[in-house]
Amino acid sequence: DFAEGNIHHKALLISVTVCSILLVLFIILCYLRYKRQETRPHYSIGLEQDETYIPPGESLKDLIEQSQSSGSGSGLPLLVRK
Repeated sequence: DFAEGNIHHKALLISVTVCSILLVLFIILCYLRYKRQETRPHYSIGLEQDETYIPPGESLKDLIEQSQSSGSGSGLPLLVRK
C-alpha cells in the first residue's frame, strides 16, 4: 500500500508540475503577443479629417449612379425604403 500510494503522489506531483509550467508558458506567450501588438503602429487610411472620398468634379449622385449601373447586382436599389 505504501509503495502504491507513493507512486500516486509522484504522478500527481509530476502532472501538477507539468500543467503549471504549461500555464506559465501560455501566460508568457499571451503577454508577449499583447506587447508586440501594442508596440505595432496602427494603420490609418491616410486621409485627413477634411478630405473626402468623392473626387473633385463628381457628386455623390454621380457615384451612386455609377455603382448601380455596373457589376453584379446592378439595377438593385442602393437604399431600401421601409
